Amino acid sequence: MAAARARFGDDGCAEIILRCRSLRSLDPGLAIKMIGGMALAIEKAFDHLDPRLVLTFTMDRYVMDVMERVARKREIDFIEMTTSIIPDQVMFLRRGKIIPLKEPTSQAMEAATTTLCHADFAPTYVSDTKKFSLSRFWRIYAYFALRGAYFNALRFLRRDPLNIHYIDALKSLRHKPRLRDVAVLSFMNPAWEARMRDVPRDRRVFLGLQLFPEASMDYWLNSQDMLQHDNVIVRYCEVLGGAGYHIYVKDHPLQFGFRQRGLMQRLSKLPSVTLVPYDVPAGVLIGQCAVSITFTGTIGFQAAIAGLCSVVTEPYYADERHYLHVRSFREIDDVAERIAQWSPPPDLSAARREMIRHLVAASVEGDYFTWRKFDRSNQAHRDKVQPLVRSLNRYLPRFLKPKPPYG
Repeated sequence: MAAARARFGDDGCAEIILRCRSLRSLDPGLAIKMIGGMALAIEKAFDHLDPRLVLTFTMDRYVMDVMERVARKREIDFIEMTTSIIPDQVMFLRRGKIIPLKEPTSQAMEAATTTLCHADFAPTYVSDTKKFSLSRFWRIYAYFALRGAYFNALRFLRRDPLNIHYIDALKSLRHKPRLRDVAVLSFMNPAWEARMRDVPRDRRVFLGLQLFPEASMDYWLNSQDMLQHDNVIVRYCEVLGGAGYHIYVKDHPLQFGFRQRGLMQRLSKLPSVTLVPYDVPAGVLIGQCAVSITFTGTIGFQAAIAGLCSVVTEPYYADERHYLHVRSFREIDDVAERIAQWSPPPDLSAARREMIRHLVAASVEGDYFTWRKFDRSNQAHRDKVQPLVRSLNRYLPRFLKPKPPYG
């Protein structure tokens, strides 16, 4: 415990635990020891390797959190790489905040606008699964139950019981689904369209849920009270329902089989909420609602370029002009009034160009997913990764910590 507290203090340790879904399920004393052990290991690695830059994926785990803090103390830039909304491109971020890299060309703007404004557009990282059945739920549940048991045994057989990869697979963690969570499917309203016809368009709100407990971007939200995901969602619905809005809540397709029933049960009891089935495309709801609410999800971007009032919480793609920002839990109480005062841009095409320009300026060529099953002996695999290699070679040098002077 001493190692963690000496480096991050009690408040820093508490924040790291709060943000990491795995540590939240462990004994606080053990979690603090793991934070301290990880800090010591990273410091030892940095002493040996003497890095001038740290490049990582955006991961929602305490390991990256601790590494970012250690790197920052040593004045080493800590850059996260993730996939862009624009297909076959990547972005670089600091603590979830986008880093502009270039001035967009007219050709890049035209290509991005054509792609992102297409009626059927969906990010490449969103599953195109069409079947969300009871049998599929049980297949997912059984697979991850067996997976959890396997890794639970493996962590002891390998004498590595605190390995975060093994721990995160455990079914005992609080955020993992239980048998009772199959009830989530029963809360979905197959007659959601009929309910929508009874509500004027300007009173319809689309609330798109994200991967839970937190998506990679949500990890870095500045306001810690916005990390209480379920309470934030319910409060949005209570406030907007009280103001005469009707909220259509749709879960993320990749969350199927993992959502716990607690949130859905709470929402199902609110008369102003309709839970939309998994198989309804988000684009359908964007096209039929006047307001969109999300945290950092790309639904907020898609809604904004479609002309909706897009309520968001610190997403990488949002500027101050075209989005309605809610940055703390208490700001939710005023959201209905702020939505009422919001007006659509007088020139939606011009507004779209500004929003897309913000994204294009930070997106560079490269397929983020080339690491999957990469085989260096496969020429096709090597060719596919070349655009990403070019981008890394071109843009990463600007982030390198200067070499110390010789003397």
